This record gives sequence, C-alpha cells and structure tokens, in this order.
Amino acid sequence: MLRRLSVIVACVAMLALSALPAAATTHSSTHRLRFPSHSGISAWGNYKKTSKGIYVNACVKDTGSACAVGAVVVATNSSGSRQSNLGAVAIGHGATQCRFGTIPFSSHLKTYIIAYNSRGFVVYKSGFKKLF
Repeated sequence: MLRRLSVIVACVAMLALSALPAAATTHSSTHRLRFPSHSGISAWGNYKKTSKGIYVNACVKDTGSACAVGAVVVATNSSGSRQSNLGAVAIGHGATQCRFGTIPFSSHLKTYIIAYNSRGFVVYKSGFKKLF
C-alpha cells in the first residue's frame, strides 16, 4: 500500500512539474504525436512549433491491467545537453488523462510510454520513438 501511494505521489509530482503555461502560438501547422505501441496502453496527441518552443497536447488511456500508465514527450536542444518533458499519467483501468503545455526546447522531439503495477514497480517502459 505504501509503495502504491508513493507511485501515485510520484505521478502527481511529475504532472505538476511538467505543467507549463501555454505560450502564444505562431501560424505553423499542427502535427500528430507518435508514441511506441504496447498492449494495454493507448497514447496519442499533437504538437506545434511556436516562438516559445513546442506546444504539446499528450493523452494516455489505460486499456489493460496496469495500475498506472504514462505517455511522455521529451524535447531537447540541438546538442542534446538540455531537455524538458511533458507527461500524462492515467491511474486506474479505463482511465484517460490529457496534458498540454509548452516545452521550451525545439530541436529534437521524442516520446515514450511507461506502465506501473499496483506495487509501484515499472512493468513496462518503451524505448524512445524519435519524431525529429
């Protein structure tokens, strides 16, 4: 039970830290996010390059038996030495969670998904899917 609570607290902290205010957008087009695929996890979203970075809308749904699932978007600068992320975490079977915000780096964008069991252990973490 304690481990489960720590996972929930960690998920909430990740969501709180990844929330950034929406920035003014330019007229660039919106592109679809592509996440790695895995049974029990459905992830989708879109992104748009802006003058402040990359505006991201990411969603995840737990379609399997995991306690919590997450979809994370990671953006880096051109050298890869600095990065920032935005993640959505759905807790509970059938739960859906969406998050949106602006990530300040815009040179490279990649995604991954993750799943936790009820004891707080990572049961699945995908590799990165590079978008650009």
